[in-house]
Amino acid sequence: MPYAVGEYYERVNDYDLEYQSQSEQDVPFWCELVMRYTPRRVLELACGSGRIGIELLHSPGDFQLEGLDIAPEMLAAYQRKLAREPEATQQRVTLHEGDMCDYQLEHKGDFDLIFLPFNSIAHLYEIEQQLAAFKNTYDHLAPDGRFVVDTFLPDIDYLSDALNRPSHVYLEDEIEAPDDEFTMLLYTSRKYDPIEQLQHILWTHEKFFQTGENERYLTRLDMHVFFPRELQLLFLASGFSIEAIYGSYDWKPFGRGTRQIVVGRKRK
Repeated sequence: MPYAVGEYYERVNDYDLEYQSQSEQDVPFWCELVMRYTPRRVLELACGSGRIGIELLHSPGDFQLEGLDIAPEMLAAYQRKLAREPEATQQRVTLHEGDMCDYQLEHKGDFDLIFLPFNSIAHLYEIEQQLAAFKNTYDHLAPDGRFVVDTFLPDIDYLSDALNRPSHVYLEDEIEAPDDEFTMLLYTSRKYDPIEQLQHILWTHEKFFQTGENERYLTRLDMHVFFPRELQLLFLASGFSIEAIYGSYDWKPFGRGTRQIVVGRKRK
């Protein structure tokens, strides 16, 4: 059975530090996407601690934004960030705790844009979960609405290496905390199950404080690896037409980057 995702997302402050550099890559893409589509009502699935959502609110447009996440710790962090925003901005946001497979929102059928960013679809391990999430999202969209999914493009060499035991350990990042309180080194080792298409990831977090104290802890996370035709078929099997596929956050065509960003459109 896959590991529960909760373990990885419980330390929200460390999570935000680890992914602050990711915002430089994908946030401009999502802000431009919203400007291109000019939606009235937007839903972000797996919205986390608001890494993307807060920035979307600063982009042009007066759309209503809703966010859904299964981790209460992440939603609490999102709410704390929202509390620092102007009252008018706060009034544009509604957050929900729920599962993307079976959520039921008040504005079902009214969303012009629903998006699932940065590999979060990889938490859907079983075919039944995947189809449930896609079909439920289809039902929440307005006619002609769009569902956008962003995940990594499988690297065959990387997955092949993850078949080896023991696997290699990679230094993923070196992160400086605000005010130089500590330096965190982030290591990963991965094992790939080619039958279930699952990466079993073990993260090692090492924090070195200015006080001389150190902290080390492990978290585990499983991620389903989506191959391109598999992901596209999920859209088609759920009733979507595929409007576009991009290969990177700078809008390169599919195949010219490390991402698969699929835009599905609900048929009228």
